[in-house]
Amino acid sequence: MVYVVGAGCCSDASCVAVCPVNCIHPAPGEPDFGRTEGVYIDPQVCIDCGACAEACPVDAIAPLDQLAADDHRIAANANFYADRPDRRSNGGLESWGPPSFDTWGAAALPLRVAIVGAGPAGVYAARELLLRSTARITLLDRLPHVGGLARYGVAPDHPDTRKIVGVLERVAHHPRIRLRLGVEFGPDVDHASLAASHDAVLYALGAAQSRLPGIPGERGEGSCTAADFVAWYNGHPLAGDCPVVLRGPRAVVIGNGNVAIDIARLLLSDPNRLATAELSPTVRRTLADSGIREVVLLGRRGPEHAAYSEAAFREIVALPGITTVLDDSVDLAADPLPGRRLVLRFATEPQRWQDGVLDVKGNHQAIRAGTLISAIGFRSAPVPGLPYDDARGLVPQVDGRVVGMRSTYLTGWSRRGSSGGLGHNRLCAEETVTALLSDASSQSAR
Repeated sequence: MVYVVGAGCCSDASCVAVCPVNCIHPAPGEPDFGRTEGVYIDPQVCIDCGACAEACPVDAIAPLDQLAADDHRIAANANFYADRPDRRSNGGLESWGPPSFDTWGAAALPLRVAIVGAGPAGVYAARELLLRSTARITLLDRLPHVGGLARYGVAPDHPDTRKIVGVLERVAHHPRIRLRLGVEFGPDVDHASLAASHDAVLYALGAAQSRLPGIPGERGEGSCTAADFVAWYNGHPLAGDCPVVLRGPRAVVIGNGNVAIDIARLLLSDPNRLATAELSPTVRRTLADSGIREVVLLGRRGPEHAAYSEAAFREIVALPGITTVLDDSVDLAADPLPGRRLVLRFATEPQRWQDGVLDVKGNHQAIRAGTLISAIGFRSAPVPGLPYDDARGLVPQVDGRVVGMRSTYLTGWSRRGSSGGLGHNRLCAEETVTALLSDASSQSAR
């Protein structure tokens, strides 16, 4: 019985490293990696050894007969290879070539590295340093727990994906890592002090600030940002009460990414479904009492630009009792019809939010709603002591090296912007650590 990567693949790609026949693709470094819904096991090459299942940090891999019959990934695994014969590896030795997991020649350098941020990006960077050098690492985070967005950003009704937090915690407690939690960069420690006591400083601070559409009223009554809303329902230690008074029967979520889908799914979920989600009683009660039974998912561009994954879309349209419709059949200026409904509206530019009405550009009708949530992406905050490109919302860098600064590096969303998941963070960490070790080796040789 072959193994299959089921729903919930995080693209961490740990499975690729342990596969003895190189039958899991796309692997890191291959053109399709990060562009597909996770990785896929070639059913004609798999030898049923189970090594991939043991390595999977989110338990997404199982024998075929143990997956739910309606898991769409079963067909996707086979179709990934059937649709493209050139992907077939013929035993893992011909078309693809062996996966590459580089080591660095200067592994014995006695480095001291500070990593600011103990989310997936920072911990992946720490793991790379542990594997490829003898570095001693100081890992800092302002929160009381390791995990960052993996702990406080993953939707609470996706418990399997949150299992990656356990892997991150095990890495963070390695003997060569000094873990300092509850330490806020800026008030408690600054770049100058870290640079003075370490050979390199690596920032993995993510992108915690929501981008806004830039319309009048976007911070007014009845509206909030995705960052604040997600922090609230996930129980972020620094979040307070719900950042908006949820009012139904209709809510508008501006955005077409996975975060927008997550928010829409939670707002539309039946209270019985929420009863099993990892939510506090207060959050569960607030969502259930909101009276929201219709969510308009508003895309400013066309459907071809929708950024949510196929898996995320499949999940929300499969919710029991939910009808999914295009907005050309819906009067959004009137109260919604009975029942729960997801309305997809594309190519609509919001203009103003005022008194429960979202005005839009062009011939589209205005949308009457009780709640507006902006989920159009995130940006990094300025880092004290580092340069900052306000237009892009990023610290300027080249290959992970902060521009104009010595021995200072970036990884994760703070390096590349708010795109990509865990697999991208792992690749990003590998590239940044390669740059760091290369610089350290060059300096040592002088």
